[in-house]
Amino acid sequence: MLGIETTAPTFGAERAWLVAARRCLAVVLLGVVPVCLIAFLLADLGNHESDFATFWQSGRDVLHGHSPYPALHTLPRHAAPTSFAPFVYPPLAAVAMIPLSVLPYNIAVFLFIVVDLAAVALALRLLGVDDWRCYGAAYASAPVYAATGLGAISPLLLLGVAALWRYRNRAIVAGTLVAAVATAKVFLWPLWLWLIRTRRFAAAAVAAVVACAAVAGTWAAIGFAGAREYPTLLGRLTSLVGPESYSPYALGRSLGLGGGSAQGVAYLVAALAIAVAALALSDAGRLLTAAIAISLIATPILWPHYLVLLFVPIALARRSFSPLWLAPVALWLDSAAWSTGSTARIVALLAIAGATLGAAVRRVSAPRPV
Repeated sequence: MLGIETTAPTFGAERAWLVAARRCLAVVLLGVVPVCLIAFLLADLGNHESDFATFWQSGRDVLHGHSPYPALHTLPRHAAPTSFAPFVYPPLAAVAMIPLSVLPYNIAVFLFIVVDLAAVALALRLLGVDDWRCYGAAYASAPVYAATGLGAISPLLLLGVAALWRYRNRAIVAGTLVAAVATAKVFLWPLWLWLIRTRRFAAAAVAAVVACAAVAGTWAAIGFAGAREYPTLLGRLTSLVGPESYSPYALGRSLGLGGGSAQGVAYLVAALAIAVAALALSDAGRLLTAAIAISLIATPILWPHYLVLLFVPIALARRSFSPLWLAPVALWLDSAAWSTGSTARIVALLAIAGATLGAAVRRVSAPRPV
């Protein structure tokens, strides 16, 4: 009895110390570190090139009646990560940037980065996440830092997909959201298949009509400049930077496959994923995770900041903090923006993304009522 009485307080004290240590570690890693990253990001805005510069210039081009698209003959033979940033988005993106393009660049980029940062938090909120540690993990992750640092639209795509889930049972809203994200980034077209597979046919019809009207209307607004050459432009972009990215296409190229063969393999894998999802999955949450996975598989150009989309399946799987939330943080192990065709780099990123999606699709919880 005496031995028990003397060791019990010691055990209790050790346990309390471990709990306190874990709490301190959580505060540092998921509270202090994200705040420091955001502060550094905002302080360093004017010291590097960003994707936003391309968006800002595209809005100015449209505003002054010029085509935002580069002439095909001006594209280089080899793309450099520090200087190659042509505008290759559908014209809707250029038109949407007009309000910011009338502002001085430094003010516009600051506002856009703030919007990007806010979009991440709002997306998690729409997905039903209320654990502060989840927000800290998101802001501490490499994809969110890369996306906001570059002034990319990936956080806005994350917000669009999160809103799609939140308002999935409202046909007009859901259809418009799918049209918006798919016309902003074409690789998200599998979200339309998600509407079909989950029998949201009215939303699918709205998405098709809105997307066609938006693309045709905005292209008409710029006199259809670049419309005829646009498919060729996308093909040239794929050949220039696709092998430098982290896509399955880039992996095939790094292993010695030709461009057509590498993309054919990626499409085959995506088709198999579509078939498996259609046959083996039934609930909307797992199907949305599968649609995101298919989008990432099929795109020939996959940059690390695209992986902010992983927070949708993560949030659907775990609305409170779990180790799954740290998977995108692990991408800091190699945070290079371009893979430079390194097989090891590409495999590492795809392995983390694949493991995250696989874990999420197994753990997606029942959807909350809307």
